[in-house]
Amino acid sequence: MKNILIVLFLLSSCASPVLKNVSVEGFSHSGTDIYYYGEKCAVMTALEIAYDNKRIVRECTMVITDEKFDCHALGMIKYMKSKTPHWEIEVELKKTPIKHLEDEQSN
Repeated sequence: MKNILIVLFLLSSCASPVLKNVSVEGFSHSGTDIYYYGEKCAVMTALEIAYDNKRIVRECTMVITDEKFDCHALGMIKYMKSKTPHWEIEVELKKTPIKHLEDEQSN
């Protein structure tokens, strides 16, 4: 079983209230790589197509390259939704659930 926490957001549009106050400033892309202020922060690792609720859906999985970018996952989702509005975007975080628990306990 993976130790990596996966965040799955099924969003219908960039205008979603969930992402209303999330900034996409600093994000760019080249091919399958996502950059945050010029530093690679995520790579696309999977592109899936499925039949769900009587419709064809596309899903893109992005994997964060370093845990320092975990806090920008929502910005990545909003940025990718602006480029591919009909896709479902998933971001796999680098920090494991164990590390999250350890960080919470040390605070």
